[in-house]
Amino acid sequence: MNLAWIVAVLRPLDIAPHPNFNDSGYDAQPYAQLAATVSGNPYRSHYGAHGEGSDSFDRGVLNAEMSLTTEGLRVGLGGLISEVFSEEPGDHARLCSLGLLACCAAAELDDYDTCDRILEHLLAATANRQPEEKLIRSIMLQQQSLRFRDSGREYYSQISEVLELLDELDRAEFQEFPMSPGATLSPADSIRSILIALRHAAWSLTPTRQLIGDREPLPTNIPSWQEVVRTPKSSLALEIHRLRASEYAQFVDDSFKRMFRSQTKTIGGRGDATLFFASLHFELLGDSAVYGLRKESSLMKLIQVMSARQADTADVADALRLLRHSGAKSEIDLAVERVRATGPLEALKKDSQQIVKNRSEPRMIRPAELRILRAAADLMTEDEARTALGIVRRVIEAGGAQSSPGSVQLDVVRLEPAWLAASHLASVAGEDESISDLLLDAAMARRQNDELWDKAVGRALRNLDWDNVSPSARSRWHEFFRSNPSHMPATRSVFEAFAQQEVTPEEAALGSLEAVANRVNSAIAGVQFSDAEVNASIETVRASLAGIREQANNGVWSFQFLDPADVAAGLIVFAGASALWDDLCSFLTDPQVQRSDKSGALDRLASAPVELPHRVEAALRRAGRSLLEATADYFEGSSVTPFPSALRFLASHRLIEESETFSLVAKMSGSIDPESREEASRTVAVLASSAATPWLLTQAMQLSHDSEPKVRAHAARALALFCASLSDFKEAAENRLVELMAEEGIIVPILAMRQMRQSENVSDTAKRTIGALAVHHASRTVRREASLLLGEAP
Repeated sequence: MNLAWIVAVLRPLDIAPHPNFNDSGYDAQPYAQLAATVSGNPYRSHYGAHGEGSDSFDRGVLNAEMSLTTEGLRVGLGGLISEVFSEEPGDHARLCSLGLLACCAAAELDDYDTCDRILEHLLAATANRQPEEKLIRSIMLQQQSLRFRDSGREYYSQISEVLELLDELDRAEFQEFPMSPGATLSPADSIRSILIALRHAAWSLTPTRQLIGDREPLPTNIPSWQEVVRTPKSSLALEIHRLRASEYAQFVDDSFKRMFRSQTKTIGGRGDATLFFASLHFELLGDSAVYGLRKESSLMKLIQVMSARQADTADVADALRLLRHSGAKSEIDLAVERVRATGPLEALKKDSQQIVKNRSEPRMIRPAELRILRAAADLMTEDEARTALGIVRRVIEAGGAQSSPGSVQLDVVRLEPAWLAASHLASVAGEDESISDLLLDAAMARRQNDELWDKAVGRALRNLDWDNVSPSARSRWHEFFRSNPSHMPATRSVFEAFAQQEVTPEEAALGSLEAVANRVNSAIAGVQFSDAEVNASIETVRASLAGIREQANNGVWSFQFLDPADVAAGLIVFAGASALWDDLCSFLTDPQVQRSDKSGALDRLASAPVELPHRVEAALRRAGRSLLEATADYFEGSSVTPFPSALRFLASHRLIEESETFSLVAKMSGSIDPESREEASRTVAVLASSAATPWLLTQAMQLSHDSEPKVRAHAARALALFCASLSDFKEAAENRLVELMAEEGIIVPILAMRQMRQSENVSDTAKRTIGALAVHHASRTVRREASLLLGEAP
C-alpha cells in the first residue's frame, strides 16, 4: 500500500513534482501527477507529464483531472466511479485517493447517493489492522461525516470512530513512501501533519451545542469548546490558508490593473484568481472550514463573472450551488435577486433542476434550497413546478426547512421559507387553491398573539394567483376571519387586498398602527373606508407621528417596523383623510426627524395625483432647502445627497425651480455610487410622468446604459413615458426601449411594460418586441405581463 497516493490528495505539495528539482523518473509517477493536479499550483502541473500509451499513464489520474473542471466534471466522475468499483486488483490507497476526489465531484452535483456508494464500498474494503489501514479508514469516515452533514444526516458515530482511530495512531509507525525531491518534510512528518489535521477536522464537525451543552459529559477525546478555541490550527490548515491568501492577493492585483487600466499584456499566465483549490483541500480533509471557503469562492466567482460583459451560465450556476452548500443566507438572497434581475436566468433554472433531481428528501432541503426553488419557480414548466411543489409539501409535513445537525430553530423560522416556496410554485403548477387551504390550516393552527406566525402566513398568501382559487376556498378564509376578528391582522390585510374580499374589522381594532396600515392596504385594493374607520385611523396615526417627533426632539431615534408618515400619506390619498395634512406637514418639515421616517410619505405623495392645500404647499416650499440638504444618520440605509425622496416630491409638485432639479439629478446620475444613480433614475421616471422635457429624456437615455439593472429598469420606465408623448425624440426613446426589453433578465422588461400599460399609445415596433416576449421569454411573469399589455389572456 503506497501512502504517496493518500498524501497526494491531502498534502499534495509533498508529492507533486518541483520545478527546481527535476527528476524525470519521479515526475512521471501517476501519484506525482495526481498531486500536481490537486495542488492547483501551475508551476507543478506540467512537469514530467506523460500521455496515454506511456508506461506511466494512469487513466484514473486523467479522470481526476477532468473531474476538477466544469466541462469535464460528469465525465471525470464517471471514470473515477469505474476505477473505484473496478474488479481488477490494485493499490487500495490509490482507489481511496480517487474515491475522495469522486466524492467531491459528486457533492458538486448534490449526488450524495453516489458519495454513499463510494464511501461504503471503500470502507468495506478497508481492513482495520495495520496503521496504514486505520489511517485510510479514518480519512474515509471523516469524508463520510462531511457528506452526511451536507445531506442532513447525523454523523456523530463516524466522528467518534475517527477520534478513536486517531488515538490509536498517535505513536504508530508507517511504511515509507516516495516524496517529492523538493519536499521539506520526511514521510513520517507528512503523515503526522495529516493526523493532526484530521483530528482538527473531526473536532470542527462536532456541533457547538454538544460542545457547550450540559446534558451529558463529552467523550474524553472531544475537547471543550474553550480548548478548541485555544488550540492552534494544524500546519496543513495554515498551508491551505496561505494558498487562500495568495489567491486574494492576485484578485486584488487583477482588480487594480482593471481599475487603473494597466497596459501590460501577459501571454499565457495562470488565469483569474480562484479559491477552488483552497476549498478543495478542506473538502478532501472533511473540515468544516470548507463552509466558509465555499462562500468565499462563490462570492469571488460572482464578482468576476457578473462584472463580465456576458456572464457564463455554468459559472453562475456553480456559484449559486456553492452559496447553497456554504449555508449562506443574506448572500444567497442578494445573488439570486441579481441573477433574476439581469440574468443569466438559465443558471438559476439549472441549479433548481439539480436540487429537484438530487435533493428530493426533506432532510436535504435547507432554507437555501427553498430560496432557489422560490426564485426559479417563474422559470419552470407546469410539470417541473408540480414536481418541485411535491418536494416542498413533504418539507412542510416534516416541519419545514432543515437546520444544520445539532442546531435548533423556531417552527415558524423553518416553515416560512417552505410556505414562500410553495406559494410561488403553486401559481406555476396550477395548485393555488390547495396551497391556499394549506396556509389556512397553518393560520388556524397559529399560537395566540404570535406575530411572527401571522406575518409569515401573510407573506406566503400574497404570492397566490387568486383568480385560480375557487369562491368556496375564499369563503373558508372569509369565515375564518369573521369568526376571529382580532386574529391574524397581517394575513387578513393580505387576503382583503389580493382576494378582493372585504372582511370588515371592528373599529376598536384600528387602535394600533399595524391595524391601520393593514386597513390602508385594503383601501388600495379598493375596499372602501367608512367615516368611523377614517376618524379612528386618523387618531392612531396622529399619535404615532407625534410620538416620533417627541423622541427625535429629545435626541432619541429608532427604526420603525411600520412607517407612520407613509401610513398617513396613504390615508390622505386613499381614504381622503384631509385632517392629517397639517400633522404630516409638520412631521415632514421637522429637521429633527430622520430621513428614513420621511422618505415613504414623500415618495407616495410624489407619485400620487393629489393636490396640496395652500398652507401645506407654502410650508413645504419654505422648508424645501433644508429637506434637500438633510443628511442621513449613520444607521440609516441611504446616504445619497440630495435627499432623493425630497427631491422627487418637491420637483413633482413644482416647489423648486426646474434648473435646480436638473442640476441635482445630474449630480446623482454622475456618481460612482450605484445607489445614487438608481435614485437619479427613479427621480427621472417619476418626473417624466408629468413633464416630457428634453433634459429628462437625455438623462433617461444615458441611465439606460448603466451597468446596474435597477438603474436601467427605472430609465426604461421614463423612456416608456416618452414613447407615449409627442416628443421630437420619441423615435430614439422607442428604439432604446425596445433594446432594453430584449434583455435577458426580468426587472427591466417588467418595469417597462408595467409603465406602458398605463399609456394608451404603444407603437407597432414595441408591440412586435412585446409579442416576442409573450412567447419566448424564460420568465412566466414577463410572458404574462407582455400578454396583458397586448390585451391577450395570459
